Amino acid sequence: MSHEDDGKPIVGRSVEDAVDEIVSRDDAYDPDVVRATLDRVATDDVVSHDAVSEALGDASMAVSTAETRTELAGIALSDARDEAESVSDLDTVAARLDAFESRVESVENRATLLGTDLERLVERAGEDGAVFSVATGIRRLASNAEQVQRAADELKLDLESFEEWATDSETRVRELEADADAVEQSLGDLAAAIDEMAAAVERDAPESGAEPTQTGATWADVRLRHRVMALLLADVRAELADLRTWSEREGTDAEGRRADLDDSLADLDERLDVLGARLDDLDVRLADLARPEWTDRFGEQVAAFETATDGFEPPLDWAEVEATFGEHRPEPERDGSHETGDSGRR
Repeated sequence: MSHEDDGKPIVGRSVEDAVDEIVSRDDAYDPDVVRATLDRVATDDVVSHDAVSEALGDASMAVSTAETRTELAGIALSDARDEAESVSDLDTVAARLDAFESRVESVENRATLLGTDLERLVERAGEDGAVFSVATGIRRLASNAEQVQRAADELKLDLESFEEWATDSETRVRELEADADAVEQSLGDLAAAIDEMAAAVERDAPESGAEPTQTGATWADVRLRHRVMALLLADVRAELADLRTWSEREGTDAEGRRADLDDSLADLDERLDVLGARLDDLDVRLADLARPEWTDRFGEQVAAFETATDGFEPPLDWAEVEATFGEHRPEPERDGSHETGDSGRR
């Protein structure tokens, strides 16, 4: 039984009268929300079954659009798999395709639920006592359909970008160079944070008893971020290795760009070596900077994060990395100033 079943029917009444009726049955209802809901099933400010039918028609179109966009995303995934078939055994490629498949499956499931919800609303549309319930369902369905459509459209665009990446070696190198840029930027941020900590330690040295908590939390946070950068660097190195294998399989293309590609990959390899050396230097600085009171308080937390990420192997699931980082980072400094940052990884 809905709330409408317990009161006077609202069909044939003005929207304002219907709002008063619905709100009188449950003071938890927000009048503005009720009014916006009933506006969908009113013609000339009067609630009617005809308006309910019209609103259902609009909702049906929204569901149909979402379903069509979802089908297009599925087709885009099939096309992407065809384009990458010759290199689908490479981890870098397989991980991307698997992630896309999971996203397509999720959107398809959501689209299926839209159709189910629409059928249920249609079945109840003619009931006098179900008008508000149906109107509420229509409003929710329209919102959900819009979300599914957006997700499907975004997925299709991402798959088209993947196809470009899979069919153009220059795009692959360019994106990997952007990942190296992200590592370099993050290492610069870590170095700046370590400089600030070193200055704080020197400044507060005469009052060593007052310094451990805040700076110690910062130290632990930077240690965790350093670990994330090590994972990111390993991830980039693994992709670089796959791109080399890819290049060898493709051989020399029609424009003879193989030599240029190999040079670009070699340059990237050298750059990653330099970044790896910087990462090692920062590790040494962090170890030298550590204070006994910091390691006593945060050492187990840092060790737990390292243990939790020991099994992470490229290609990494960066959502999992971010979640693990969030679970282990120190509580005192959750102000957003030390985020892991956009890894740039896909």
